Amino acid sequence: MRAAGSPLPAGYYGLPLLKAPVWTWEVPAYFFAGGAAGAVAVIGFAARVTGAGDRLVRDARRVAAIGGGLSTALLIADLGRPDRFLNMLRVFKPQSPMSVGSWMLAVFGTSTAAATLLRNRGADVASAVSAVSGLGMLTYTGVLLGATAIPAWSANVRLLPAHFAASGLGSGASLLELRGHRHQALQLLGIAASVFETMIGAAIESRGDRPSAPLRRGGSGAIAHIGGVLSGPVPIVLRLLGRRRAAATAMLAGSLMTRVAWVAAGRASVRDTAEALGQGATTQRVCDSRSEKDSRDGSAASANPIPPVSSEK
Repeated sequence: MRAAGSPLPAGYYGLPLLKAPVWTWEVPAYFFAGGAAGAVAVIGFAARVTGAGDRLVRDARRVAAIGGGLSTALLIADLGRPDRFLNMLRVFKPQSPMSVGSWMLAVFGTSTAAATLLRNRGADVASAVSAVSGLGMLTYTGVLLGATAIPAWSANVRLLPAHFAASGLGSGASLLELRGHRHQALQLLGIAASVFETMIGAAIESRGDRPSAPLRRGGSGAIAHIGGVLSGPVPIVLRLLGRRRAAATAMLAGSLMTRVAWVAAGRASVRDTAEALGQGATTQRVCDSRSEKDSRDGSAASANPIPPVSSEK
């Protein structure tokens, strides 16, 4: 029986209650590259539809194709072997974010490559497919994190897709700006993404909930703060000052650090045993009460044994 006032055990017989993410640096890099590439594909298709310019369309398709290939390479590097990625494509499971994401990445990588290599009508059809799958690339990694049992992620299941989408959109616009494009639409997209990033950072900071604590303090919190500032207020100020290239660079750095921060926050959250249990303290108290009751009942039975049944009639 646990002594009154003693701390809760750190797991089941010393084992952790949740398994910490074993991802290496390739995964946050994959989240970043995939989101930015997806945004660029959407921007490129919109530029084609609106007639924004052949050079912008061409550069967007090329950047999206590079990003799609890089995303696939990063995911395979994390998995360890290419055949593991191919095995994920053997079956399509709509209820599994991992399965949907794997197929989405395969479609996105193929369509972006086709949009770059094909000409005329074929390129436009491939560009449309890459734009649709690019929308998924913008959000699905956030859905993937939120679908887990890790408190810092599951508690933000609604915030993560929107956060990753805004961050990816800002990164995509920034990549095209660094290619020399100065379209006003890219400027507006960059400002909108930075405003949204600033609002998300303020919302997380103002909340006092325990699951999101790793995003506010500790090493993961420091990374989250730096990433939020670089992708939020800093680009807004720089864009208003006419420093679009510097703003784009800050947005890209902040977006990458944001992905790193979320992964680091997940690892820190796993170490919070009580939060992982949800109602761990309550459950422990119930178990203690039952143990104490059983102990008292056992003592009473020993002090007052049931008299033997007499064989006399």
